[in-house]
Amino acid sequence: MRWWFVRVLAGAWVILGLLAPGAMAATEPVVSTGTATAITSTSAKLNGTVNPGGEATSFYFQYGTTTSYGTQTATSPVGSGDANVDVTASIGSLTPDTIYHYRLVAVNASGTTLGGDVSFTTPKRPAPVALTGHAGSVTQTSARLTGTVDPEGEATSYLFQYGTSSAYGSQTATGDGGSGTATVSVSAAIGPLTPSTTYHYRLVATNAAGAAYGHDVTFKTASVPAGVTIAASPATITFGQGLSISGHVLAPRPSRATVTLQSAPTAGGPWADAATTTAASSGAYVFRPASPASDTYYRALSDGATSAPVLVSVRFRIGLRVSRLRPPPGGWVWFHGQAAPAHGGLRVLVQWLGPRGRWHAVKITRLRGAGAGFSVYRVHVRIERSGRYRVVVGPDFDHAQGRSRAVRIRLR
Repeated sequence: MRWWFVRVLAGAWVILGLLAPGAMAATEPVVSTGTATAITSTSAKLNGTVNPGGEATSFYFQYGTTTSYGTQTATSPVGSGDANVDVTASIGSLTPDTIYHYRLVAVNASGTTLGGDVSFTTPKRPAPVALTGHAGSVTQTSARLTGTVDPEGEATSYLFQYGTSSAYGSQTATGDGGSGTATVSVSAAIGPLTPSTTYHYRLVATNAAGAAYGHDVTFKTASVPAGVTIAASPATITFGQGLSISGHVLAPRPSRATVTLQSAPTAGGPWADAATTTAASSGAYVFRPASPASDTYYRALSDGATSAPVLVSVRFRIGLRVSRLRPPPGGWVWFHGQAAPAHGGLRVLVQWLGPRGRWHAVKITRLRGAGAGFSVYRVHVRIERSGRYRVVVGPDFDHAQGRSRAVRIRLR
């Protein structure tokens, strides 16, 4: 009787153990292939769910252009629970405008489960976006064309078509618009153009998806001015003194004509650019160039018109000091000072103002030294008459005569 009771009790415990949830046997995973998202012309995100069935499980996606697939993503773990888990994998290097098939595959120790086949189509490559901008820096013979290009993620090139009609006929060299996804500014200079002429142009952007054409825009080149006037004030300056060069660009002319000032040592050149400015709407312009060191010719250029040359003469700057202002009759007085620019060996005249307003030379010497930007003189003069005295230097080949201030010396 006792042994029968023990066997019945043991059998009951076995049955209860088999019925306990924790003791239930693990199963193959359950999978569901989801819908692809984030689809571009070359990439996509594959989605699905996996129920591991209570056993350590991993998953991957198979994909390709047919239901034979041929490619798969990396294998990833999904855990060992018994609830649905969302899983994803990103794929790339796809072909635009192509149907792709894919399915989710899950694997554990109990077996492999294949999800249902799902498909999606990659879109065509996006064509670039081209927007024609305004023309800038327009002169009689040139202009700069501008615009913006959005490559839409594809390697993109651009150029401008231009001509005297919307048929264009000319184009700029090809430029690189990059392969980004943001708008970039582009430009190109064109010329030579014909003055006083209307030109059409548009921006063209091209990538693997095709070409995009910006809208047609026009501009008109400036007219050639009738001429340019020029004047210097003062026409003769003392070395180191400032000056002003001014004039007018004569009509017809652009609303804001560009004027270039050129300088040269002779009226025949060679000419070198000294400065550039923009004339007022009236055509007036002003330059204040650095003080020239020697006689200099200037001329103005504006959009094909050239002024006559104007000469700015440069006088030596002469300093004068005397040793005394009240010498006795026949007494000696030292005259000394500096002359700029430096010009060693040039003749120096000490002059006295006569009764009829004429200056008379009373002593001759020479400049000494040619360093530090100036030369010096020093001379002993016997004073025979009261009156006004000064020192004169020059002229030479490229400087006008320089005169010192006049000093009054009275005999005692």
